Amino acid sequence: MLGRRFWIYTLSIGLALAGVAAGEPVSTVEPKATSLPEIPGLTSASSYRSEENGKVLVAINAQFSSNGAFLAAKLIRFDTRNGLITAEGDVVYATSNLRILGEKAVLDPKKDLIIAQNVRFGRNPVYFTADEIRVEQGDKSMKGLRMWQNEPSPNGLSLKIATAQYTEKDDWLALHHVTPQLAGLPFFYIPYYGQEGYKEIPYEVFLNMGTRERQGTFLRTTTLARQTKAFWAGALVDFYSKSGLLVGPYLKYDNTKDLAAPTRWNGSLQMGFINDRGDLILNSYGLNTGRNRNFQFGEVTGRTRDGLEITGQLFGISDPDFMRDYRPQLLYQTGFAQATAGLTQAWHDGFVSATLVAKVDDYQGVVQKLPELRYDLPETPWGELGLRQRSFVSLAYLSADASVLAPAGSDWTAGRLDTYYGWTLPKTLGEGLTIKPVVGLRATEWTASLQNQGSQTKIMGQAGFDVEALFTGSWDLVAKKWSIDGMRHSFRPILQYRSFPGAAQTAGNVLLADPTVALSSLQEFDLADRPDAGLLTASQAARFGFRNTLATRDTINGTRDLLRFDVFTDWQKDAVTRAAGRSDLQAQIRLTPAPWVSIDSFQRLPNGGGAAYESINSISFNSGDFWKATFGWYQLRQAEVSDQLWFTGEIRLNSVYSGLLTTNYDALTGQMAFLSVGVIQRIGNSWEIQYGLQKRVSNFGDNALGFQLRARLFKF
Repeated sequence: MLGRRFWIYTLSIGLALAGVAAGEPVSTVEPKATSLPEIPGLTSASSYRSEENGKVLVAINAQFSSNGAFLAAKLIRFDTRNGLITAEGDVVYATSNLRILGEKAVLDPKKDLIIAQNVRFGRNPVYFTADEIRVEQGDKSMKGLRMWQNEPSPNGLSLKIATAQYTEKDDWLALHHVTPQLAGLPFFYIPYYGQEGYKEIPYEVFLNMGTRERQGTFLRTTTLARQTKAFWAGALVDFYSKSGLLVGPYLKYDNTKDLAAPTRWNGSLQMGFINDRGDLILNSYGLNTGRNRNFQFGEVTGRTRDGLEITGQLFGISDPDFMRDYRPQLLYQTGFAQATAGLTQAWHDGFVSATLVAKVDDYQGVVQKLPELRYDLPETPWGELGLRQRSFVSLAYLSADASVLAPAGSDWTAGRLDTYYGWTLPKTLGEGLTIKPVVGLRATEWTASLQNQGSQTKIMGQAGFDVEALFTGSWDLVAKKWSIDGMRHSFRPILQYRSFPGAAQTAGNVLLADPTVALSSLQEFDLADRPDAGLLTASQAARFGFRNTLATRDTINGTRDLLRFDVFTDWQKDAVTRAAGRSDLQAQIRLTPAPWVSIDSFQRLPNGGGAAYESINSISFNSGDFWKATFGWYQLRQAEVSDQLWFTGEIRLNSVYSGLLTTNYDALTGQMAFLSVGVIQRIGNSWEIQYGLQKRVSNFGDNALGFQLRARLFKF
């Protein structure tokens, strides 16, 4: 804004004008000057005169220039009694980075103050107008502020702001009563918004409009406006012509940049409530959803100066279909419906932790931990022979709260004491070969069992080894067309083996607190890493795989992997709760033949051959700033059958506009499941507006066609 050098400059002008006035005869009006008075910085004036017995000097059509600052107006009046400078009529004030046009400006160099009225400032393509701007000792305030796209026009896009203040000490810009307008018509309202200086801030307005068969015509809105340097507040406000009004708060707190804070927090919370007036149908679990529907989704992390780490997550929904019906864009962020909280603190070479897991709904089974207290000692040296020890001890009160669909009597409660202690002895045998013998013992006791046979104890051991080798080779191969400057190949075969004496004890009778839910990944292998002792029933197990990497040097991007090929599989014997023999084979390959293209493929192949249970593939192109695109397809053949193709791309048409396209084609139904076409419009360095059309086809027969608008504002 206005620089301090301007005040020094104006003060020097004032003193010079005062000297001129002292030597002039007293008169109310002086005749037109035949030559300019000798005033430092005065470059031109059509005439000048004195008023009020020589106490006020007036320059007509005057211009001043000094130290990079420029002031011009039809009339500039200087009051020698108080030092006030008043400029009226086509006022222009300019520095190297700011230019203000206005009708009137009053300057008080003694107070470091300027007040200008009916001003305009900025530069193409973003302009600002204000009824009044006041700058005092670096602090700035504005009334009737308007932010315009291109030239101010009644038919243009603008932001109307009742008042704006900037405090130099705190580097804080606060805006009150913000209203985006198009052709003079408001389409949103924010009562307050603040940001730190003129830095980019995480502030968004999200609008989504369209129609759904069950909810009718809708308008979804999400806002988040900054209130302090650490706190944001906003709201979710949706209107559905058939279902009614959905409302809820949106809060965020983040003080991680405050190094002086005793605890650094980063968290957010979104909530939505609606009394659904539409037609209700049975949900995915065959239950009635009810009229009062709601959701809560929040996450928090914290860390104290003493190193205490705090984590938590809340995801609760009144029925399993709420997110699909009202907030589908959050489906990929939410997980299992439950509430969790955790505390972790370093203590005696290890970590002490407390974990809480609680149920938040009536239709989904959750094993609650109320709570679990645990101490973990990671691998640390033990003795003088190179041995390393590892242990943990856990005490938990568990409560299985089954869903309303579970059979009667499925609920249970029990206390659990779980301990482990073991040793490893890592050894390097020659160049590139390491072996690590492993032994350990795990003891777990439950105060109840599945068969109501009282307490149950399971004691099992492990004995085995981990072996890893490394083979490398290098070649001076150069291919400038593909950005290849030399090649290096590394091959890492890995073999793990364990014998688990006692693992089959009480199989099928002990309580399972951490059931396996992921089908796409291999489970933890080592006995100390298994989340639940009751899951392990095999007498022997092995894991084999290799990591294969071919890399090159790139003068621009550094080291680049041309090829990454990893394969892993498990084998187990005498498993009671899982089929014995080899597990699914998991393979992942990634090719990057050039910096602008990459090919990824993940395959999960069943034991005994046949079509892949899971196949995820993609090809990505990125030209840098001009365009990028990704095409992919995935197939599922276990738990749920799916066969879909998808594409997402962005192309920069020019410095202002970019085009977006996202599609999802369902090969099983033979129809487009999702289509989104949009445009990103950049307005200078201040605004970024994304708008477009979306069409969604649901397998549940609930289709939607909508318009989406997302605006990022005040990035200046």
